[in-house]
Amino acid sequence: MSSLIAHLAAGVTAYACRSPREPRVVDAPLLAASVMLAVLPDLDYLLWWAAGLQLEPRITHSLGFAAATAALAWLLLSLTSPRQRRMAAVAPVLVTAAASHELLDFLVGVHPSPWLWPLTSASFVSPLGLLPSAGRLEFANLYLWRNLLIEAGVLGPVMLALCAALRPAWRLSRPAQIGLAIVAATSLSWSLSLPR
Repeated sequence: MSSLIAHLAAGVTAYACRSPREPRVVDAPLLAASVMLAVLPDLDYLLWWAAGLQLEPRITHSLGFAAATAALAWLLLSLTSPRQRRMAAVAPVLVTAAASHELLDFLVGVHPSPWLWPLTSASFVSPLGLLPSAGRLEFANLYLWRNLLIEAGVLGPVMLALCAALRPAWRLSRPAQIGLAIVAATSLSWSLSLPR
């Protein structure tokens, strides 16, 4: 599983990369919805830790769950302020934020997820882990901190480059692009060298 920090960053990235035609003002409800959608699938861990209830298959880690929660968020946002935002432009942001969770967890390559639930309960796992697992969530766990550093080194440049590509005002200089590519490549090679 990816870290909470990576999922939060993915939600913020989905929001930040929204259409450049959208107003430049901060849309706090859309930002909050994007972040919540990006972390919501880990609700099943809360059920497991608090109530000892383990869901199998982990339907919260499916694209069906992502689509349903994105649709619900879209409906709630449209009811709260229909005149202030173009709802057609909001939908891709919400779907991207919701689906980002499954993608990040898939890139770890450790835990199988039922991506196509409810169509099938078959689980899928990446044969190649590109990101390190968050591991055991304990403050004294040095592997957690190492893996967070690697994860940030891989995802940070990718997320920033994605936003720069989609938002003309965020264009990066050539030295910045080269620096981000070096950081991402170094972190990725470090991640690939870790045992799974």
